Amino acid sequence: MLRTCLVLTLTAVLATAGVPVQAAPAAEWSPPVDGPVVRGYEPPARPFGPRHLGIDYEVPPGTTVRAAGDGVVVWTGLVGRSRAVSVNHPGGRRTTYAYLRQTVVRAGTPVRRGDRLGISGATGPSHGPGVVHFGYRIAGHPEDPATMFARPKPRISLAPLDRPRCHG
Repeated sequence: MLRTCLVLTLTAVLATAGVPVQAAPAAEWSPPVDGPVVRGYEPPARPFGPRHLGIDYEVPPGTTVRAAGDGVVVWTGLVGRSRAVSVNHPGGRRTTYAYLRQTVVRAGTPVRRGDRLGISGATGPSHGPGVVHFGYRIAGHPEDPATMFARPKPRISLAPLDRPRCHG
């Protein structure tokens, strides 16, 4: 009984202090570059309407672009006049990295989170040389890549009120 009261009290103290009671799992994703997001994900308001199916990071041309997670490179090539890389990840996920001046991987290459994929600095429609476009799809459907890097909300557990009070 005393042990239960101590555990419940400790849980309440940790929850009110903003410390998660259960440790969050290790992050499996990292942003592909260190830079501010200058354009966010914009799904179409209507079918085939204007959209932006990824996020754009502002970085100096020549910045190393890295894999956001573990996977296998499935495509590298030209999109217009710039280079791009696509990586398949477990769970039907795919990330894309566009407006690269140079790529350093080939299709079939396994990559780990943080591995170098290419160098920023190419241009394209509405994208200057200081932008890297990062896309994310699950089972072929575009998703907002920003959700990959969001911290999970802390889990708060409340003690039941139908038990005797702790006496200290």
